[in-house]
Amino acid sequence: MEWKQERFYVKRNEQGMAVQVEEKRPIGFIDNEPQSIDEFVQAAHDNAIDKGWYEEPRTFGEMIALMHSELSEALEEHRNGRGFREIYYEGEKPCGIPVELADTVIRIFDTCGHLGIDFEAAIREKMTYNATRPQRHGGKKL
Repeated sequence: MEWKQERFYVKRNEQGMAVQVEEKRPIGFIDNEPQSIDEFVQAAHDNAIDKGWYEEPRTFGEMIALMHSELSEALEEHRNGRGFREIYYEGEKPCGIPVELADTVIRIFDTCGHLGIDFEAAIREKMTYNATRPQRHGGKKL
């Protein structure tokens, strides 16, 4: 469940029913939600800084390991029989394969923000190149 600004701030359940309505901005509501990949990169990195994740230096290897750990958590959700589109809650915390994949992307965004990588440009460049490649290039089985 997340807050959406409609006429008021509304939190809806999985069926779309309003479960809580606030006139004032609730704690945790994100103003000016990011629209571009660059904005998501900046928002993810700013949040990591605000939450204290850069009080101690991190190595590139640690950052990659954290990305990998999120993918491992997605695999574990699958092994536990969770559906690919299933999001469930442990209290207020969203869980499931989509959430762990989102965590992976958030970790990547944060790393790109920290390292000054123009991730949006890199994605565009790589996708443009991939479009020129032959079908199943490299002949790999997996």
